[in-house]
Amino acid sequence: MWPIRSALFVPAHRRDWVGKAIRVSPGAAVLDIEDSVPPQFKPQAMDNLKGEIHELRDAGVGAFVRIQPLHEGTEGEIAAAVTDGLTAVVLPKVASPDEIRRVHDLLSYAEGRANVAHGSVGILPLPETAQGMYDAYNLAKASPRVRGIHGAVSGPVSGDFARAFGFRATMGGEEQLYLASKMVLDSRAGGAMYPIAGIFGTPQTDLEAVARLIRRARDIGYSGVAVMHPTHVAVANAVYRPTPEEVAYFKGLLEAFEAAEKAGLGAVSYQGAMVDYAMLPLAKEVLADAARAG
Repeated sequence: MWPIRSALFVPAHRRDWVGKAIRVSPGAAVLDIEDSVPPQFKPQAMDNLKGEIHELRDAGVGAFVRIQPLHEGTEGEIAAAVTDGLTAVVLPKVASPDEIRRVHDLLSYAEGRANVAHGSVGILPLPETAQGMYDAYNLAKASPRVRGIHGAVSGPVSGDFARAFGFRATMGGEEQLYLASKMVLDSRAGGAMYPIAGIFGTPQTDLEAVARLIRRARDIGYSGVAVMHPTHVAVANAVYRPTPEEVAYFKGLLEAFEAAEKAGLGAVSYQGAMVDYAMLPLAKEVLADAARAG
């Protein structure tokens, strides 16, 4: 399932939207019971979760659930979400490793109750607090369930990350580069190898602006993105899909290195550059991505 290149937010109280999400081929759907669900519909959203997760599972699509920030009702939210097919829970506004450990324990209990393999459900911490951003490395280390820190790359319409950090988002994004890079590095250094970035803050119909933000997230090092509109899924999939030129380059690189190894060499000149063992993992990752994309 991992890395998941594209995830689409779906308000969990809109049961009929799951099928629509599946049709645009995201890697996962983020079933939301937090910000996109009015308070009076949150019980309905929780009631829908297991059926929605099974529908996603049967379609081969990952299922994330964004719960509410840790509160007295978190145990019930997790119980409503844990079922066969749940990929991870997104924990918003997280500030401390203790919150991660609490969710880890609640997931372990719920997995046992639901006869789901222990440890199969991941956690994606969403540190929309200054303390959480500062301590993202320790959030990543707090549980082996943490698959990646959930960051954000924003256009000029600011959200929770901008308010917590204090920057004013622009389309150029220079003010966000430190934070975005820190989230990626903290995530991987803490053992959570799949940091993901929320993409927002641009007009939904400006697909080129969306593509620029997704390319920025990819180039900074996020292994995938979460988007807010169905039309953005195809953009994300295209940005993360290796191009034919990249496939040809890395395929040729591996072939050249294989020939060099047979000749007893540990390095070879390939298209004018010296290539050694350090370059091989990226080449293999790109070709694996291309194979997954068909």
